[in-house]
Amino acid sequence: MIEYIVSRDEEGIRADKIIIGGFRSISYTFLQKLFRKKKVKVNEKVANASDRLKNGDVIKIFANEISPSDKQYNQLEKCEKFSKQFERMIIFENKDFLAINKPTNLPVQKGTDVTVCVETLMTAFNSELKLVHRIDKNTSGILLIAKNSLSARKLTKLFREKKIHKTYYAIVDGKIKTSGTIRNFLQKTIVGNEEKIQITQNNAGQYAITTYIPHEINVPEFKYYTLLELYPETGRKHQLRVHCAEALHAPILGDRKYNKHSIHKQLFLHAYKVKIDELNIEITAELPKYFPSLILTS
Repeated sequence: MIEYIVSRDEEGIRADKIIIGGFRSISYTFLQKLFRKKKVKVNEKVANASDRLKNGDVIKIFANEISPSDKQYNQLEKCEKFSKQFERMIIFENKDFLAINKPTNLPVQKGTDVTVCVETLMTAFNSELKLVHRIDKNTSGILLIAKNSLSARKLTKLFREKKIHKTYYAIVDGKIKTSGTIRNFLQKTIVGNEEKIQITQNNAGQYAITTYIPHEINVPEFKYYTLLELYPETGRKHQLRVHCAEALHAPILGDRKYNKHSIHKQLFLHAYKVKIDELNIEITAELPKYFPSLILTS
């Protein structure tokens, strides 16, 4: 059984169109088969394809009673699996947007050889959701997702106006003693057939600013490393990774792109906190389990 809740943006729309929109892998023919066999219910009552639904109506689809081997059912089951996976990542939600704690190694968008990503999971959960910013595949932590186009535009505007403040935590290979701010220009380049971002010496590329605060790590196996609290004032590609590796000469643990000798499998970079002053909202995302047990101050 698969469950779907009608949103306010879908109010007044036919049941079959809502289901097709929410589960794009279902064919129209297969869906009509489900309606004919009375395998679709709304608020526990058998539904018709032409029923106009209201905000909050609960659709239940009993597709597994047709044929578990049916290709369309398998697609629907996968969609439900993705939806539940996305739901487990949600750490904050209001009427306009939600925040997820993205695990490491999960891409945000589709690409070459990428089929499962945040975008596919969130579309299975609710096809109206909109991405408003990105974090690297290997970076874990907070990702904000708008519930509709209007909210997406509002959040994008706040990002552009630098009214959304992000805090990252990274563990770097080196001992950093003092706080500081890095200001320089970053530019994409090709190094040994690999695309990289590098600090430029001639003010070419994009201006990037990162403030950092070091913290001691009182864990024996991490005693030669430093926990950095990072505040990016700009959002350039690989900004924090390059600033740590090239400006501080202390690459982030697990960053094999900017430190070929890294022995760690996971990237120790986590988007820990987001503050939206204008909305009086502050969200934090629990650190991944592979980080050492650290006491973090808000």
